[in-house]
Amino acid sequence: MAATESPPHTSTPPAHRNVQNVVLGSLLFRTWYKSIYPEELVHKDTERLYVCRWCFRYACDADAHVKHTRVCDSRTVPSGVKVYDCQGYAVWEIDGAEHTLFSQNLSLFAKLFVDHKSVFFDVSSFLYYILTFTDPEDPESYYILGYFSKEKLSWDANNLACILIFPPYQHKQLGKLLMSVSYKLSGWEREGGFIGGPERPLSEMGRRSYSRFWAERIARHFLVGSGSRDEEGTERLSLSPAQKKKSTPNGTTRKRPHHHQECMTVQEIGQATGMLVEDVITTLKDMGVVEPDKARKKRNLGPSSSATPASTEDSRSVVIRKTKVLDWATSRRVSLQDPVRNEGFIGGWLRESSAEVQSIEDGESSDSS
Repeated sequence: MAATESPPHTSTPPAHRNVQNVVLGSLLFRTWYKSIYPEELVHKDTERLYVCRWCFRYACDADAHVKHTRVCDSRTVPSGVKVYDCQGYAVWEIDGAEHTLFSQNLSLFAKLFVDHKSVFFDVSSFLYYILTFTDPEDPESYYILGYFSKEKLSWDANNLACILIFPPYQHKQLGKLLMSVSYKLSGWEREGGFIGGPERPLSEMGRRSYSRFWAERIARHFLVGSGSRDEEGTERLSLSPAQKKKSTPNGTTRKRPHHHQECMTVQEIGQATGMLVEDVITTLKDMGVVEPDKARKKRNLGPSSSATPASTEDSRSVVIRKTKVLDWATSRRVSLQDPVRNEGFIGGWLRESSAEVQSIEDGESSDSS
């Protein structure tokens, strides 16, 4: 599983790298790991590898590279079909079976920055989604910033196999954009939606990136995308617990103020966000917004209950204070605006646009992808 941020900081790069630096367009930057380029074309200790920024064709000779870039078939329009376009950023779907050479070259280039990657040449069973940016002042030129891939048919409910934002374009929230696209597309592929997640195991960097992405996704769901208003205008979910009574100093009782508690099963949260149950549970715990649903536990385990341990586990629930979710999002300057806009999807992927939501506070999230 690839990460969308720099590798762990070390004093020296891994000694086994076969390519020391790459030139991508006009950018020169250091590689992180070894890739399995054919040794007859790329020597074991190549100081500089020239890579076409449009099709990822590679060469060790600068003159050969320049000659290719002048006639590259992809220099004006990327391969594949555009599925998303918004504010200069676009995502293109590329079928590995139809664009084999492009997919292989992209995979070989990505391996220079991905520690664990095994698919390089057998690309026919994968779809590749490249992220491009077109400068409004130079509409005839575009830049590929990163990509993610996924299996056409996954038996493990994977909506993403590998994701990478190229080093020069990291720390700009672009990883979150691609993750959001992967969940949007998988959620619309099947009637009734699709529950999934990235291919496991995750690398340490991948785990950190997804942990933050999932937490923001859940926060956005509770603060923006969930609940309904009753006749009194109170925002609630379908299983809001009843208000409890609390004793006063003089022995009388009064109602406890409502704290906007939301109670729902983790399965319901997963259905609403497209996330796997285990990802929902882990993320809620990491956020620190979960409380046990003691009332439901008593009902499920009461004398009249016919629930078995298995069915109790399947229907497990948590209590979440919306105020805690809000505090978590505010302290991390999380934007409540989805990283992708529904109206940006094109053709068969076009869906009814949702209302724009302002961020809790001005400024970008402190997390970087």
